[in-house]
Amino acid sequence: MKKFILSVIATLSVFCLYGQECSTMWPYIYPEFQDGTLCKKDGTKFELKVNVHVLHGRLHYLDDGLVKEALPGEILLAQIGDDSYMDVKGDIMKVMVKDDRGFVAAHILGDFDRLRESGGAYGTATNNSATQKLTSIQVAGHINQNHMEMWEKRHNGDPIDLVCKYYLVTPDKVWPASRHGIEQELGPEQKAEFRSWLKSHKIKWNDPASLMGLLDFLTK
Repeated sequence: MKKFILSVIATLSVFCLYGQECSTMWPYIYPEFQDGTLCKKDGTKFELKVNVHVLHGRLHYLDDGLVKEALPGEILLAQIGDDSYMDVKGDIMKVMVKDDRGFVAAHILGDFDRLRESGGAYGTATNNSATQKLTSIQVAGHINQNHMEMWEKRHNGDPIDLVCKYYLVTPDKVWPASRHGIEQELGPEQKAEFRSWLKSHKIKWNDPASLMGLLDFLTK
């Protein structure tokens, strides 16, 4: 269990490091396109240079120097180094913790709302002109964009913070990994039972390892 928890902490630390590279000119989780093994739903496997775009959480890959995007549902599994991603209802999400019952998925996106509100770089003063310009933020990583041109300009954009929302994924359902989110999916009797269950099961809602405990209730 100790090794299990340390592995989760290490993974979160890596994402903090990667997030420092993320900007409007390089809106990706990883600081460069990585060697990845992709698996389609029919079991076909192939290798490409891949990254995860933080605007909508889509899987991007390189094809003859151009940026391409995998269609929602096209890729079942993506292995990027030590990181595993699964298609969850059309979104690519990182598998944080898993067992035979299911897994905790992290949907990692850029905090564009905060960037719009700041009018540019986080924490800087804003004016009406700057705020208006950011009502529609220009983000790189368009389909068929030249990869090298984007790479050369990667340090010219505004930095983007990463935000993470957790989900519990079982073979037959995807649950928001929050108390309110789960209760919204339950009927009156189940909701009362869930609230009672939580009194004797202390869940840390921002800890993927702790969230796995919710599967004891959700899959019984």
